[in-house]
Amino acid sequence: MRDRVAVLGCAFALAASALMVVAADDKADTDLKQFQGIWTVESREVAGKKVPAEELKAITVTLDGDKVIVKQGDTVIMAGTQKLDSSKTPKTVDTTITEGDGKGTVMLGIYEIDGDSLKVCFDEEGKKRPTEFKTAEGSKTSLNVHKRVKK
Repeated sequence: MRDRVAVLGCAFALAASALMVVAADDKADTDLKQFQGIWTVESREVAGKKVPAEELKAITVTLDGDKVIVKQGDTVIMAGTQKLDSSKTPKTVDTTITEGDGKGTVMLGIYEIDGDSLKVCFDEEGKKRPTEFKTAEGSKTSLNVHKRVKK
């Protein structure tokens, strides 16, 4: 159950990355637009361990304007908002969970988007932003790879 919540949290955070722009530049606007839509979780790793693909199949992340919703099937697991800063290297994202598991938590993360692929790495406790796209055993770090759902 804890892994499911963590997976959902990361999925939420990854997808939510598009919600609010911190940097007021064209690149940030481009990233925000690229995040919009529905995403699946292609793969997930938490604390150095891969989450089985079967646990990820029913999870979707929907980004619509400044809102993000993570669902497992028809059940809303998490909702919230995010702020992007594409001026930093790596690009950063702060996800504020406003509903569901982790309500009130701000997860600090980094992201990379390339067309229909989105990679996000988060410190799920919000204590220290990751500096690279990896997790380590014993950490509270998660890494998600998302794929856009084609219309």
